[in-house]
Amino acid sequence: MRYRLMNPLAGGAVRLGFDQLAHRDVAIRALPEDAVPAARLAMALRHACIVPVLDVVTGPEGTWLVTEFVEGSSLEQTVLTRRPLPPIQVARVGVCLLSALEAAHAAGIAHGRVNPAKVLLAGSGRALLNGFGLPPTGLQPAADLWSLAATMHFALEGRPPGTDPATGADPLRTLIRAMLDQTNPPALETVSLALHDIAENRPAPEPPAPSEPPPLYEPPFPLQPAAELAGVDRPLDRIVGTAGPLPPEQVAAIGLAVLDRLAARHECGLRHGDIRPSTILLDQSGQALLAPPEPVADPAYTAPEGSRTPASDLWSLGATLFTAVEGHPPAPGAPLNRAGALAPVLFRLLSGDPAQRPTPDILREDLQAIANSWQHV
Repeated sequence: MRYRLMNPLAGGAVRLGFDQLAHRDVAIRALPEDAVPAARLAMALRHACIVPVLDVVTGPEGTWLVTEFVEGSSLEQTVLTRRPLPPIQVARVGVCLLSALEAAHAAGIAHGRVNPAKVLLAGSGRALLNGFGLPPTGLQPAADLWSLAATMHFALEGRPPGTDPATGADPLRTLIRAMLDQTNPPALETVSLALHDIAENRPAPEPPAPSEPPPLYEPPFPLQPAAELAGVDRPLDRIVGTAGPLPPEQVAAIGLAVLDRLAARHECGLRHGDIRPSTILLDQSGQALLAPPEPVADPAYTAPEGSRTPASDLWSLGATLFTAVEGHPPAPGAPLNRAGALAPVLFRLLSGDPAQRPTPDILREDLQAIANSWQHV
């Protein structure tokens, strides 16, 4: 057997294991048979703030879910055994978790169990979301965002929000209360920008009064820039608007990353339905992530046949790459002045006939050939 079971973890529901092939520690738990499809779909999730599902093993004794073993404490343990976290640290945890949920939702996966026990605080300072691959709950992505707000509330106040969220006019408590309001929750981009602002603008602490002892609190993990922790930086439209059109090789690399993130959805017959520059996020190294669809469609990035099929996603990807390399959305007869070797690929992607667009495999080969000359700084 590849995996050797060792001592129990987390009250016995999870076992520490050892992968004798890869020579690494793993976490192993029993998995109901009806959860296997969801678990296998979760194996495709790879994100800096998600505990990856490594394997699903079926044998005489049942089915087992194998995940990476992460050294660290849960957010629940940290708050209960020490004390609530300061706002800047809660915001940085929130940045990580929101980034993880955006990646999962873009792949068609809702977590359904976001809570402080499912958040692991690694020694590096990164917060990781655990629990993907377990039986599906039937909850929608919007429920994950409410649970994220409740989790941040617990981290900040030491208790769940219940029916009485914490008062306070500071930006983080104001944001959490807005996220908990199911009648009029803020837009996802608003939440993301607000969390980044809070996480990156740490207020200077007020000096203690002479009669007060110095504070005893020590953060349970290092404070690092939120963009480093989450691996997510800015939307593509903001980058192009600030820096101007990007080189064809870089645009091809972005397209290749987005295509890879669409693959799991398309293999299941799903679509994204809203690929545009504002739903593509780039981290500090230039790697691209695909955010969830936005509430209102943008005609400039909607395929002629609408946004109903995986082929429509490819047209929208072509329109997005056109904008990235030319600086403006495509229009009938618009010339490609900057696209270089990317131009023929864009012409085929933007065909009005879905049958004339390249298949994902051919598109991947074309983009890879162009992107090979791009070096990330």
